[in-house]
Formats: sequence, structure tokens, C-alpha cells
Amino acid sequence: MRNHSRTRRNNHGPDPLGLLLEGQKLALDGKVDGALKLLRKARSLAERAGSKKAQSLIHSEMGLCYQERGQKNQALTEFEKAHQATPRSSTCLLMLGTAYLDIGDLENAGRYLTEALGLAEKEYRQGHYAKDPSNLLNACLLLSKASRNLAAKSLQFGLRKFPNHPLLKQELRSLTGKLVA
Repeated sequence: MRNHSRTRRNNHGPDPLGLLLEGQKLALDGKVDGALKLLRKARSLAERAGSKKAQSLIHSEMGLCYQERGQKNQALTEFEKAHQATPRSSTCLLMLGTAYLDIGDLENAGRYLTEALGLAEKEYRQGHYAKDPSNLLNACLLLSKASRNLAAKSLQFGLRKFPNHPLLKQELRSLTGKLVA
């Protein structure tokens, strides 16, 4: 989620995505309180502008900051807001599922991670993740931790898409106790 690509600033004041990038840099430097302060300002600007995508990215980053502080319920709230802004995002679903996994709610974790897996697979088929299938792989791996019942199925699905992926093989082996070819 965190990247350092550049965004252009407009001449009409602070840019919410520019503030997001500054907040990400602060968070990566361990200055989470400062990052949250900037992210709140960015969120306000994005809300005023009506930019759902920017709101989703900012809420997601705020959720990551709260996770780093160990504030699991606040992280969950931010990920829910990100999902509300962009409900058809595998990244938002993945973060939401992870947050539920963090608080021990395996039912909701499984539900959101399964949805993330389906959406990520669809995005991958459409070429959105031709070089980076991380959402698809992450959903498979996280599902393996959320539910034993979903685990084998999701890992086998992942191995059909990425037959030589060592982490998927390792997870399936540890789940079933059998070597995976």
C-alpha cells in the first residue's frame, strides 16, 4: 500500500494525495502521530473535494498507522471507511479481512478475504496485476490463517494460478502435512 510515487500539487492549496505521500513517509520513519495528523488533514480535503479514491487511500493509510500503534479497533474502523469509499477494491477487502483476522473475528475475516480473493483473481485476469499478483497471493495466505476449511481450497486455487510459488506450497504443506509437487 505504501509507495512513494510522486503526485503533482495543484496551485489551489494543499493536495490530499500530496499530504498522503508526506504522511506515508512520516509513518515509514516511525513518526506515526505526525503521519496521522497529516492524514486527517488530507482526509478532510479529500472529503470536501468528493474524491472517493483519495478518501479510500487515506483511510487505508490511517488504518495501517493505527495497526502499527496496536489500535486494532481503530484500524478496523478506518479500513471499513476505505471499503465504503471503494467497495470494489481487492486491496480494501484484503485490509479489512486482515483487520478482522487481527481482532480474532474469523467469520468476518473469512468473508472479506474470500471476497478479496475473488475480486483479486478477476482483477488479475483483466491484467491489472500482470506483474504483481500480490493481492491474490495475500488473500490466499491470509485465508489459510482465517479458516482451516477455506485454507486448502484457497491455497489450491492460488497454486493453480501460480504453480511454483514457494510460500503457497509451504502453507499447503503445513496445513495438510503432505508435500506439494
